[in-house]
Amino acid sequence: MNLFPIMKSLLIILISSFSQLLFAQNVKINCQFPEGSQDTCYLRIDKFHIKEYEPNEKAIINNLTCSFNLNIDQPSIAILSYNNQSIQLWLEPNDDLKIKFTSSNLVNDIQIEGKGLEQNKFLAAFSQKYKVDYNEDSIKAKILSMSIDAFENMIFEARKNQFDFLKRNKANSNFSSTFVNYINNLIKYHYYYQLQAFPIIQANSNTGLTVTPLPAVFLEDITTTLVNNHEALNCSSYRNFLSYYIIYNTSRLNAYDKFTDNSISMESKMNFTNQNIQGQSKIFFIANYLNEHIQGVTTLAAKKTYSLLSETENKGVYTKLIKPKYELKMKEKGKSKKDLADNNSTSPNDASKIKILGTNGKYFTLNDLKGKVLYIDFWAGWCGPCRGQFPFSKELHKKFTSKQLKDLVFLYISIDKNEEVWKTGLEQNKLGEFMNGLVPGDWGSEIVKQFKISSIPRYMLIDKKGNIVDDNAKRPSDDGIYKDIIRLIE
Repeated sequence: MNLFPIMKSLLIILISSFSQLLFAQNVKINCQFPEGSQDTCYLRIDKFHIKEYEPNEKAIINNLTCSFNLNIDQPSIAILSYNNQSIQLWLEPNDDLKIKFTSSNLVNDIQIEGKGLEQNKFLAAFSQKYKVDYNEDSIKAKILSMSIDAFENMIFEARKNQFDFLKRNKANSNFSSTFVNYINNLIKYHYYYQLQAFPIIQANSNTGLTVTPLPAVFLEDITTTLVNNHEALNCSSYRNFLSYYIIYNTSRLNAYDKFTDNSISMESKMNFTNQNIQGQSKIFFIANYLNEHIQGVTTLAAKKTYSLLSETENKGVYTKLIKPKYELKMKEKGKSKKDLADNNSTSPNDASKIKILGTNGKYFTLNDLKGKVLYIDFWAGWCGPCRGQFPFSKELHKKFTSKQLKDLVFLYISIDKNEEVWKTGLEQNKLGEFMNGLVPGDWGSEIVKQFKISSIPRYMLIDKKGNIVDDNAKRPSDDGIYKDIIRLIE
């Protein structure tokens, strides 16, 4: 009898079990309640940062006590709930907490002992001391009643007081570095979140169609590094900031006009996110936004966003979590009138009506280029990301043979406000070797409205018959675009 396969299987099981013990460590929580308490206590672990998908533990209160035993592989925020009240807990591997509630008020009357007590005592004290500063209704009321300068002064002072409170307590405690980072992020990003939220909340509260821009001085500290901090995803302040950062900047790219169509709004936000947000932060925002707004958009918009999520995280955990809700959306009977309108928005017949000004002073249309594969780049001289793609575009052009280029046109369509600005951009970016055109007007450009372009650069692939194959094609910096073009040429 060959024992090797059996021993091999046992070894795999032992390694797997050892790995689970190594990376998922036990946390114990014992809760004691006052006289008269009964029913059930719940503990929700903040794992995915989307409430409806979070693991939820349940414990029956017996003899005024209940307990939780769970495994966590990294420090996490948890929400302990009882009788319509809840408190936050900070949990680290191997914590052993004993929590005593001395009255029916879970928030005010609490005693904590055991491993992890110092961090949780601070978290409870911080939450109680600054609960008004972090209350969403209070924040909204202040935004709607104050000027931006007065509001910024207020939240700047609040941030200073909170950091001072942390500094005083940290000096006399044994906080872990992970917990200190969490509180630092909580305070820091709460300030930036409120700044970004100010113009959006004000705009959403009135019937006007525009968003008032923030003063430039308030945006100076918001760097790429600040935005793309996936290590802060365990912090609600960062997640709120990320959301309003994307919403505000999408509005900026839309000339601060409010979106009146949820599907166009979603596409615009996904385009901005795809171009400017990185790593796990990007994955989280796409998943969270789709999860919240999937019922209010067309099946076409939902499909595009779900595909972006699936491709970005390589069919990972968020794709699987949201899949049931997405599949239910796809089962909606037939296509709505709005879906049909979205599909028709990029039809060749509509595109043929748009006159494009060439560098020779003559106009042409996309229909004039039938018989050629078109790789279209929508850009403008003021668009930094557009300029960043031009070197990749030139390298992509070099990959095609002379014979292939006879069937292919690299078409750069500018939406600059006028001809003078456009030609300056052509000269600065050395685009003269390619085919160029202008449909002026910035975000009011006819071609922007026709193709519902909500951010640039935007790319499009059209086959030799004039059919739009991909209205949101890959960028020149994406190696996959070469194969997409070759398939249309051959």
